[in-house]
Amino acid sequence: MSPMAPDPAAGPSAAAPRPGSRGADDGPGLGAGGGRARGPSPFAEVVPTLWFVAAYAAAIATWLVAGDALPGGRLLTVHLFTLGVLTNVALAFSEHFSRAVTRTPGQRAAGWTWGANAGILLVLIGVASDLTPALAAGASVLVAVVAAATWHLRRLRRRSLGARFRWVVQLYERAHGAFLYGAVLGGLLGVGLVTGPWYLGVRLAHLHANILGWGGLTLLATLVFFGPTMARTRIEPGADERAARALRRGAVALGVAVVLLLLLGLPEVGGLAARLGAGLALAVFAAAATAVCLPVWRAVRGARRTAQRPLVLSVLAWLLVVVWADAVVVTAGAWRWLDALGLAALAGVLAPAILTTLIYLAPMLRGRTTGQRETVRARLEVGAVTRAVTLNLGVATVVVGATRVLGDLPVTGLGWVLLAGVVLSAALTVLWPLRVGTAAA
Repeated sequence: MSPMAPDPAAGPSAAAPRPGSRGADDGPGLGAGGGRARGPSPFAEVVPTLWFVAAYAAAIATWLVAGDALPGGRLLTVHLFTLGVLTNVALAFSEHFSRAVTRTPGQRAAGWTWGANAGILLVLIGVASDLTPALAAGASVLVAVVAAATWHLRRLRRRSLGARFRWVVQLYERAHGAFLYGAVLGGLLGVGLVTGPWYLGVRLAHLHANILGWGGLTLLATLVFFGPTMARTRIEPGADERAARALRRGAVALGVAVVLLLLLGLPEVGGLAARLGAGLALAVFAAAATAVCLPVWRAVRGARRTAQRPLVLSVLAWLLVVVWADAVVVTAGAWRWLDALGLAALAGVLAPAILTTLIYLAPMLRGRTTGQRETVRARLEVGAVTRAVTLNLGVATVVVGATRVLGDLPVTGLGWVLLAGVVLSAALTVLWPLRVGTAAA
């Protein structure tokens, strides 16, 4: 861990070591990069997953540049993110943090990563080439992996009676369950079994289960303790207990909303009642998300300057915009705004949350000594506010472009360029060579 950051494995109330103090992963002597040699990062087990994530991110950039010239087009681009990036990150970090908060020793087995990506690649091949057998086989493999991961998390939770953050693991289980529902619905859509008046409702239920369930619940549960940690501060007293109660209600409300969205295909009054009920349930979910985000916002806003701080604030702001706008859109049946809302969720919430996590981890994974880690950390802090402003401008531009309110102006392309610039600049900052003999900051 960094010498100033609370250890997420110890929970949000862990005391932060003093600058320059020897950490648990200090080696026995001075390293060539300046400062004391450090042992492996506590997050070293997720590195294989991050290589897959980097490959999928490169594929996303390629498909965005090529547009519809490559197989699968926009639909494949969305699945490259939701399956290739989001699912890999959610699976890996759910287990890592579940072990951390339940104080369970051990590391994630490599088979989880390879099994999940075998399923993901088959689904992507099916989407790109319109091969139903590949799509069905990949979905089956992925469902089996996530179902096994859910059972594994449940075992961790049940063996940790009395753990303060045991409820976080339960929320991860519910997020995994949402993925399973979403995967089944997506498979039905992919093989063409859902048509006519039921198509819209099943598609909406699929999107909500995956984006707000799989991505949203995982993110909200993690933000409670890891959001302040990334900003190198502490959560407000009592905020975790309030978040636990709110998220339990929110998870139930989201499940109700998904079921009601499936009923949008009912004729006349039945479909109207289902839509209004789903909108109300999503408003309950939005209220739960607000109860989680506001204490984290206050804690992070009062923290000292770090590379992650402005990005965490951005994620929180976009998350609240998305969940409340979603409740309004569903209640009103204003389906023309769905594309813009989906882009806001993916590009404004989930992708920046992943980027922020990687920026936080980068010094630990890149540096081998205290000096190297502080050098990477200092580099990332330079231009942190500019990075966040550019990211928010890019997200806003992409979302406005999706609404078509500006006609055929190429604002969406400009937005993707800004977002790509943020990711590329952060990557270059981390990967820039570290000089031998770098002194500790």
